[in-house]
Amino acid sequence: MSSKKDRRQHTRHLRDERVVVQIVSSTRDTIPPGTVVRCSTKDVSERGLRIQLDQHIPKGFNLELWVEISSHPSKFYLAGEVKWCEEVEQGKRYMVGVELDEDKTEDMAIWRKVLDAGEAGELEDVREA
Repeated sequence: MSSKKDRRQHTRHLRDERVVVQIVSSTRDTIPPGTVVRCSTKDVSERGLRIQLDQHIPKGFNLELWVEISSHPSKFYLAGEVKWCEEVEQGKRYMVGVELDEDKTEDMAIWRKVLDAGEAGELEDVREA
């Protein structure tokens, strides 16, 4: 576990927020593209999320994520790749590490601003009117 922590470049914010995940593509045929899964975040950063869900999602899967931040009025559209998946409750719960893909993430600049505001103690709406 320490090796994962050592590679982190951005501050992690402990957040329990709702997420809708859609499988975009995968390296295996275990979960078909288009599958939608509801889950929650455990922590978030500028470049990634740790989510908890009841389904194993293998490393290498590409995802689209719609993330809600409870103190923010809008959802964020993000895209990323599964970097790891660990079972936390025997066959019932999994923790998944997702690295965000800046080139495919429409809301990346806004996501960063909201997280920066969160470090200052407030999550505010930073979207342009």
